[in-house]
Amino acid sequence: MSKNKESNRASDGGPELTSAGVPWSEVPEFARVHVAWIDGRHGSAQSLLPPVDVVPVPEILYKLPYLHEHRPTGSKAMLDVVGARARLRDVRPGAWLISPYSGWKWAKWPSGDVGWLPAEIDLPETLRVAALNDVQ
Repeated sequence: MSKNKESNRASDGGPELTSAGVPWSEVPEFARVHVAWIDGRHGSAQSLLPPVDVVPVPEILYKLPYLHEHRPTGSKAMLDVVGARARLRDVRPGAWLISPYSGWKWAKWPSGDVGWLPAEIDLPETLRVAALNDVQ
C-alpha cells in the first residue's frame, strides 16, 4: 500500500516529524524557530558568496583548531552545531554565521569542518551567510 507523499510533509515543507519524533504541527509556535534550527529544516545556505580567489579563506581559520579549546560544550552546543553544519553544508570554506539558537558564531574551516569561533574573531562580512531563509 503506497502512502500519500503529501502527508509526510509539514506546512513549512519540511518533514512531518521532528528529529525527536514529534509531529511538526504539535511544536509550539514559540519554539519552532529553535526546533527548525536544531533539525536543519532551513537547509544549506543559498547565499552567493565571492569565490576563494576573490575573497580568500580568512587566515585565522588556518591557525585556529576547529575544535577550539574554549568552545561551548554540552547539549546546547551539540544541538547548535547540528544546525550550523546543516546551514554551512554546501557553502565555501570561510563562510560563517551567527546562530539564531544560541547567538554563537560558527564557521566553515578550510578542511570543510564546521567549528565555533570566539565572538571577538572578525571575519569578512562578505562571507557571512544568513542563519535562516528569508520569509516572504
